Amino acid sequence: MEILTIFNYPPKNKNLIFLRMFIHQHSMLNEPLHKLKVLSFGKQPKTVKRWHKLYKFEWIKIDKRRNYQTSVIDLIKIKILKNKEIYRKEKIKNKLLNHHNVQFKMWNLTKWGSAFIFLDVDAILFKPVVEILPYLSDKPFIAINHQNINYHTQNRVPFLNGGVQIVSKPGTFTYEMFTENVDPLFCPGAEQALMYTTFKNLNYDYTHPNIGYEWNSCSAYNQVVKQEDGAWKCFSRGYLENDPNQKSDSIPPGFEIAVNHYWDEFKPWKVNCPMYEEFRQIVISEETLWDKFLKRFYRETY
Repeated sequence: MEILTIFNYPPKNKNLIFLRMFIHQHSMLNEPLHKLKVLSFGKQPKTVKRWHKLYKFEWIKIDKRRNYQTSVIDLIKIKILKNKEIYRKEKIKNKLLNHHNVQFKMWNLTKWGSAFIFLDVDAILFKPVVEILPYLSDKPFIAINHQNINYHTQNRVPFLNGGVQIVSKPGTFTYEMFTENVDPLFCPGAEQALMYTTFKNLNYDYTHPNIGYEWNSCSAYNQVVKQEDGAWKCFSRGYLENDPNQKSDSIPPGFEIAVNHYWDEFKPWKVNCPMYEEFRQIVISEETLWDKFLKRFYRETY
């Protein structure tokens, strides 16, 4: 089973610390059984090249899908016919299909030729994937819904989060299937909205009873703790750190988390993650003159 992630961010220190955390946790939990492959349309940063001495992973430079563009002639024809609805849908399609998560992430993951588990680079593993391997053959595609978070997902039915995707039968759901209908979409997002809408139209249940919210849990509700043996573990706090009244409706307090997802505004430097702070210090200690130049170039403090 291959573990895939994507790194298409500028080589700023905060992004590199994320990647270092991701690779480190994979190495501690999954090696040597499962290969880690980092997909990118850019060259491997020099900082990351040095990590091959410490960890086993593969950097794969891969293309994105060419830009989708309704031809100017077709748009003119639509305007002449004064079909505002078709024109509106074409504008939506142009914008959506050129979104990075569709043009690169969805395009490449749906074309991948072998079974894989995909995790966003800000979705950090804290338990080995071997725990869910017995369930992979139950369905060709498995994902986890967003947790219900106040002011973010409230007043919505549960919908898919694209940060963790478990694919045991590649090719079952294709890029063409996911992008056939782009309006209306039944949830927020880009590629996750296309997937969720397609699954809803097909009446396909992508969830699995044995792969719950703990495999894609919002970091705002969790607490990362270093053990005596140096290993990191993550547990549900059960409520938002800065607002104890906002309780999780998905995972009870003290429950061990498998994937801590630092999505949206809940980045590790905002939720006081001690693991991020430790790796920040490690990255600083390993800085070369080139790294220091890049930090000044990006005017970044971390």
